Amino acid sequence: MNDSIKEAFLWIIKHKYLFVTIAFIAIMVLFDENNMLKHIKNQREISRLKSEISAMQQEYADVQQRMQELHQDSGLMEKVAREKYGMHLDDEEIFIIKD
Repeated sequence: MNDSIKEAFLWIIKHKYLFVTIAFIAIMVLFDENNMLKHIKNQREISRLKSEISAMQQEYADVQQRMQELHQDSGLMEKVAREKYGMHLDDEEIFIIKD
C-alpha cells in the first residue's frame, strides 16, 4: 500500500505540469464565476434577444410604412378613422349594429 502511494506521488511530481493544467482547466470550466456553462447560456440568450430585436425591427418598419401610407392617402386615413375609431363628421350620424 505504501508503495502504491509513493508511485502515485511520483507520477504526480513527474507529470506536475499536466496535472496543474488539467486542474486549471477544470476550475475554469466548472467553478469560475464566468465559467463555460454560463458563457454558453449567455450566448443562447444573446441569440434569442437578437432574433427578438430583428422581429421588432421588422414590425417597426411595417408600422412606419403604414403610417406613411396613411399620411399620403387622406381617403385611407378617413376610412381608418371611421372604421376603427368610430369618428364622423359633424353633420353625420353613426348607427352601430351589433350582431
